Amino acid sequence: MFWVNNLQAVVLAGGKGKRAFPLTANKPKPMQKILGKPLLHWVIERLKEANLKDIIIVTGSFSNQIKDYFKDGEELGVSIEYAYQKEALGMANALEAAKDLVDDNFFVINADDIFESDLLEKMYNLFKKSDAEIILSCKPVKETWKFGIVEVKEDKVTRIVEKPGKRKEPSNLAVIGTYILNKKIFDYYKKIPVSDDQFEKAIQKFIDDGNSVKVVKWDKSFLTYKYPWDLFSINEYLMNKYIKKQVIEEDVSISEKAYIEGNVWINKGVKILEGACIKGPCYIGKNTLIGDNVLIRNYSSIGDNCIVGFASEIKNSLIGDNCYFHTNYIGDSIISDNCYFGSGAVTANLRFDEKIIKVKIEDRKIDSGRNKLGVIMGENCRVGVNASIMPGIKIGPNSIVGPSVCLYEDLAQNEMIFIDKRSYVKKKR
Repeated sequence: MFWVNNLQAVVLAGGKGKRAFPLTANKPKPMQKILGKPLLHWVIERLKEANLKDIIIVTGSFSNQIKDYFKDGEELGVSIEYAYQKEALGMANALEAAKDLVDDNFFVINADDIFESDLLEKMYNLFKKSDAEIILSCKPVKETWKFGIVEVKEDKVTRIVEKPGKRKEPSNLAVIGTYILNKKIFDYYKKIPVSDDQFEKAIQKFIDDGNSVKVVKWDKSFLTYKYPWDLFSINEYLMNKYIKKQVIEEDVSISEKAYIEGNVWINKGVKILEGACIKGPCYIGKNTLIGDNVLIRNYSSIGDNCIVGFASEIKNSLIGDNCYFHTNYIGDSIISDNCYFGSGAVTANLRFDEKIIKVKIEDRKIDSGRNKLGVIMGENCRVGVNASIMPGIKIGPNSIVGPSVCLYEDLAQNEMIFIDKRSYVKKKR
């Protein structure tokens, strides 16, 4: 642990997370659970490791979910205050909501970014020994045209270029979402119209006026939850970090005819029946039942109070709480709380041509970068017997996929799709 002289940390949790729909339809992005804890919980643990215990969380939609879970932070050993962003008008606007709570200098962290606390130490050490009033963190990238890229001269940042054209980038250093700011930055926000890049433009104006901005280069993991499939990388990282051996908690019942292999974390109250096979790394939540001849493998995470019934296979998938399966195949999928799959329902996760799977995000198709991707499903959904869901399909909360449907298109929230009975022919023999 290192000491940062009680510098505050402002944690930004106010965005709407439209690109992560349907997972964000009814909860904030930072409240997505991985290994039984919301992402924001993992972020606060990183801050605590760095002795950043004075925390301001900027909330927005569904703010009560965050406040109800974290309260004043006492149970986590930190102190939490809250600011509220009325509208999701970008990062600068979110910070403006915390203006009256911050001291002269403070950290800024996104509520759903996962990284090692060493980054905070490295930034703080540069801040203390230099004349810089703002410290940025940057990571070397190959696809520079996708990011905000910094130009550095004589160890100071001179420019931030947002998504430069190919071969026009001033460096290969992309800005990542951890900062040390000076309160003077709020004066610069006033000079820039509200926009998605108001924050970056304000820092550029800050630089142009002769203020010192420096950068820390970070070459370790820095994982951001932007699209639903980003959760796979975050889940894999956290499992590798925290499941390094078999952890079997109290009151767990495992049949002598079940098979447990590799690093697994099995929570209290779990029951594993005959013929079940769990190949780690995997996580099984509290009071979950793993039925006969079930196979769970490849970084799968099962929530609390689930029933994974007879002969189901779950591979590299994130399953919420209170979900039910029976003779299903669930591959490379993200399924929210309270979802039920009828017998024989499957999620397809690979195209016939094995090409990268594209997912519709708002009004356009986005390249997921994955050639294996199943369903992305919101809360309280039902899938009928023998239904099939094609790769990369999104299903909004409270929706139903009827029996024997083969779903090729996304379902919005509160939608149902069934096969019309009139397509059947019934005759006397």
